[in-house]
Amino acid sequence: MKLRHIIILVIFILVNILIINSLNFDAGKKNVEKNSKKDFYPSLSATVAKNELDTLKVVGYGTASSFNALDIASEVQGQLKKGKYDLKPGVNIRKGDLLFKIDDTEAQYNLRSRKSNFINILAALLPDIKIDFPDEFNKWQDYINNIKLNKDLPQLPNWNTNKEKIFLSTRSVLTEYFTIKSLETQTKKYAVYAPYNGVITAVYSTDFAVVSPGTPVIRVVETNNFEIPVAISVDQSDAIRIGTNVKIYATDNELKGVGHVVRISDVINKNTQSIEVYVRPKPIEGKMFTEGEYLKVEINEEEIHNGLRIPKKAIHENSVYLFQKNDSTLTRQPIKSFGSNELGTFVVGIPDHSIVITQEVLSYSDSTKYQIVLN
Repeated sequence: MKLRHIIILVIFILVNILIINSLNFDAGKKNVEKNSKKDFYPSLSATVAKNELDTLKVVGYGTASSFNALDIASEVQGQLKKGKYDLKPGVNIRKGDLLFKIDDTEAQYNLRSRKSNFINILAALLPDIKIDFPDEFNKWQDYINNIKLNKDLPQLPNWNTNKEKIFLSTRSVLTEYFTIKSLETQTKKYAVYAPYNGVITAVYSTDFAVVSPGTPVIRVVETNNFEIPVAISVDQSDAIRIGTNVKIYATDNELKGVGHVVRISDVINKNTQSIEVYVRPKPIEGKMFTEGEYLKVEINEEEIHNGLRIPKKAIHENSVYLFQKNDSTLTRQPIKSFGSNELGTFVVGIPDHSIVITQEVLSYSDSTKYQIVLN
């Protein structure tokens, strides 16, 4: 019996040991899982800041637009007729050429009728002039003889006395004269000429259409006279002055021209925190600018700054994120940016040896913990 009791006791001890070990294993496993879960943080790419001196030029982008762009409208009523050119978009025009005209047949008949009536008024006054102003008779007779129905009315002779002026005024001579001069000015508006060398960019009315005063007919822009509005960050604008020279490149970095700054806006774009700098370009030999062409503008004002380049996507509202080693959180650091190139955006304001996040942070919270991957 004693051996049997010993065997039972040994078995009982072994079973208890197995049960205790099993419980400890499960508890350890849960703790490991819990700790693993607790230690899992979102991963972000980062780099260690190392500021260096760099000579920078202000670079911006803009679209070439004509310095002179004009919607030409009819000032009179009538049927539209083309001039020297077809009224089609893309047609090149030269300064002084007839763009279009309005049928002025009726206006010309009306003008000649008024001139004829004016001659009759003056002719009826000649007998009175011969009696009351004998010294002025030949002057007025010569004036009547010089009036041509198909030419502008000659300027009225000068009167030598107030009595002569009152005499002419009370006989409606002055009123009729100025009415005719007004009609002559009006008839000149039936023909419209090109104000400069350029191109037609839009057509609003077609041949033989009847137009009214104020009706737009075509839009023309002047060629070889462009300006480029360039958006420049406020931080960089202090280095730019009116007259500052620039170089202008196509989007493939091919040099297309040079120029200078002609205007600087005083208004800041609240969305981009930039101002408009207006550049007057001049193409180099063999090149030309085109309306609406997107261009790169390099403003020749060099400045030396101490900073570093980071990816543009890492910048958010003029700040970057820095990783804090002590608690694995992120803080925001305000910076100034000075243009971008293929290496990234040059920024100033990041302390040396700081760990800078180099990717976009989608959901930032100052309490969220992160882990970093240095690159």
